[in-house]
Amino acid sequence: MSVPKDPGLLEEEEEISFGSVEAMDPDLYRATKEGDILEFIKSMEICHLDSPVTSCIQLSPQKNTVLHIAANFRHYEIVKLLCKDLPFFVAEKNAKGETAFHIAARFGDQLLLSLLLNSEFRMTVLAERNNEGNTALHEALLNRCEETALMLIDKNLNMLYSVNKEGKSVLYLAAEAGYVSIVKLLMENPVGNCVSAGRFKNKSPVYAAIYGRNIDILRILWEKDECSFLIKCDDEGRNALHFASTTGYLEGVCFLLMKYPSFGYQRDKHGFFPIHIASSKGHIDVIDEMLCQFPDMMELLTLHGQNIIHTAAKHGKAKVVDYMLKKSHLENLLNARDLDGNSPLHLSTIYAHPLVVSSLVRDRSVKAQIQNNNKMTALDIAELHTETIASLRKRLTLLSLRVNVAPKSSHESKTVIRESSDVKKHQHPRLENYNSKINVILLVATFIATVTFTVGFTLPGGYNNSNPEPGIATLLAKVKFQEFIVFDILAFYSSIIVVASLIWVQLGDPGSMYYALKLMVPLLGFSLLMISAAFMAGIYVTVSDLNWLAYLIIFWGSSFVSLVAVFFPLCLLASSNFQFLRHASKVLMILILHVFKIFNDYEETED
Repeated sequence: MSVPKDPGLLEEEEEISFGSVEAMDPDLYRATKEGDILEFIKSMEICHLDSPVTSCIQLSPQKNTVLHIAANFRHYEIVKLLCKDLPFFVAEKNAKGETAFHIAARFGDQLLLSLLLNSEFRMTVLAERNNEGNTALHEALLNRCEETALMLIDKNLNMLYSVNKEGKSVLYLAAEAGYVSIVKLLMENPVGNCVSAGRFKNKSPVYAAIYGRNIDILRILWEKDECSFLIKCDDEGRNALHFASTTGYLEGVCFLLMKYPSFGYQRDKHGFFPIHIASSKGHIDVIDEMLCQFPDMMELLTLHGQNIIHTAAKHGKAKVVDYMLKKSHLENLLNARDLDGNSPLHLSTIYAHPLVVSSLVRDRSVKAQIQNNNKMTALDIAELHTETIASLRKRLTLLSLRVNVAPKSSHESKTVIRESSDVKKHQHPRLENYNSKINVILLVATFIATVTFTVGFTLPGGYNNSNPEPGIATLLAKVKFQEFIVFDILAFYSSIIVVASLIWVQLGDPGSMYYALKLMVPLLGFSLLMISAAFMAGIYVTVSDLNWLAYLIIFWGSSFVSLVAVFFPLCLLASSNFQFLRHASKVLMILILHVFKIFNDYEETED
């Protein structure tokens, strides 16, 4: 009769058992890892002295056998010995579900693979899949080991080329890697080809060939396409031409249009034709090729009623828009309206693409006065976007429209706009949205007023302490000193006006914060401009006897003052309704947009 154990001890034993892992004999593990063949044989004999090897295969914590370890460390003599005398090790899997074949294929080690292929278990093991669903052939192709992949295929021509857990077949991986010979070999295999058909999900080998820009593989898939790889669509309803248009692969587009013209007239689930995809991605050469072969593609519309210029404008593809503006046969598309009544100019304004807006509004064929279903012109939309905190893109969009004298909607239309709840939210933003902005402007204006006041009593050069004119500035006769005084006074009083006005707004009429900001921001910009000029003049007058330093100060000072001056008209224009200011600022606006274009092109290149 057995004595019952203490429940506490039972619980402790269960916890220990639950957390335990496999452990290999230390001497055996060390000999295998170091490749010591004599010590390995000795350790194997000791470990399995009283029992056959097959009944007690020793495993490491990750369930690696000695064959896994020897393969990982490329100890060929141990691998050869095991494959010859203990071939069943070849079929053993570790914690990742990998056999030694997976390891050899991943390394691309042909010698190691040839040793394993000599095992009598090779035919049953080659098709084994690890926890990720990869066979040894998958591993070879994933790690770009072409020769290793060819060896595996040659040893088992009739193996089933199944997909892994990512939905990638060996045919997809071969196409992705650009291995033309392997793709051809796999497509000629009737067993692997048929089993793979219909299981590719979104990982068709055709898409891999397109992404890899490999026309040879695309041709092979078309020539041997018994299972219709090319005509399959993915879960989003996109065909091969959609993918070629997305990547801008012109040679692939030409090939697909020639073989399957109908592809160009198929929508995906989002309502886009391939030409709309090319337009949204900015691929001018693809658009040109499609319109050259099939001119009526210009009439294709998305489910939202948008043409190719709509999609280019919406996604900010300025180069595509410029290209289309030069094509006279596309002129009818410039002012077309989608289901919301938006023209390309409306969309480029809504999505804040100043380069596109500038190109469109300057073209004589574009009608900037067109109103959408909300009775709004592009300028109305731009002004709404900038009434709250606006990004640089939105401000430049507004300036592009203002500088080019884009019209606003009529008084009656604006009345209708204000009645809609959506627009009211923009027209009357909550006052707290402006509190932080006013506080920042107040802080800066107060700082400028303090600095300019202090400078007014600590003049450069000091004062005359002797007769006949005591207390008079010693540098009063200098022109640059006189400029310094004028600039300092202008900066002081303009900042005082800003401070007084904003304090009055906060204490007296909080409802007029928005209008105060529109007036005070330009004045603060003027104050900054004046204090910059005063600093330059003050420094210059104190070092004027040293010519090279004086000229250097003038050069640097003028450069930075000019930079400040660029931002001043931006603030002024944003709140100005005077047409002469808009016309006078066209040159400045072109310069700003040119700089913006450089950064925009860089962003597109990065994407």
